[in-house]
Amino acid sequence: MMLWQVARDLTRRLPEWDASAKLSLAIAILLLLALLGVGFLGSEAIQFPARIGAFGLLVTIQLLFLWGNRRDASPYHQAQQHFIACDYQAARELLEALPDRGRASVDALVLLGNTYRHLSQFDPARTALARALELKPRHDLALFSAGKLHLVQGEYDAASERIERAIETGAPDIVRFELGQARYLLGEHAEAYRHLTAARPALADDPAQLLLLQYYLWALGADEMPTEEPIRQNIEHWLLEARKYSDTPYGAHLSDVECELREALENIQ
Repeated sequence: MMLWQVARDLTRRLPEWDASAKLSLAIAILLLLALLGVGFLGSEAIQFPARIGAFGLLVTIQLLFLWGNRRDASPYHQAQQHFIACDYQAARELLEALPDRGRASVDALVLLGNTYRHLSQFDPARTALARALELKPRHDLALFSAGKLHLVQGEYDAASERIERAIETGAPDIVRFELGQARYLLGEHAEAYRHLTAARPALADDPAQLLLLQYYLWALGADEMPTEEPIRQNIEHWLLEARKYSDTPYGAHLSDVECELREALENIQ
């Protein structure tokens, strides 16, 4: 069965491979044939080691297929790459064409919902995330993404509820940053402080988020205003976010934060 699958995929995919992958495959197949010959026709002393070697080469050939076909990524993985590169239009076009059934499609629906959110298309985002949660109600990323959508629309109570459910289903501490934001914007400062400080270690590699987190802690009287370099390097991110959500209460809030950070930067200078 394995050899039949290899032969079928070889016929279909090989013409698209680059020269180095084709050469590696040719060498692997020649070695496989030699080992199979020895494994069945050689002396008893070397038959078993030869067969083990042949099995190892079959595994190697499968890896070569993965390498040779590396540019044939699924539409979902292509969409992920577009999303990471902030090319949300391209991600949306790929994701909208995918079916909405099965576990993989839940992940695709969540990515589609987040893509719509970045494009400020809130109604389609809500629909995509609702469908994801219909398929898998305890999907932590879907719950968090729904909470994030509520947050950027200024629906802070709903955001808190969804993100808390995401945490209950296993979401990592990093999502407490958005929960802390929601609590802060609801005026629940003790809860905001608790969640923001819990999220802080997880944001060590995200200086833009860390800047906003430190701003909130400063506003709560629990930390200093961020210093010059973090503000200068990351304030543009929050300006773009404020513009993206300019028609929502959250966007207005980010615009106020950006003004305060710029004022702090001027005072530092």
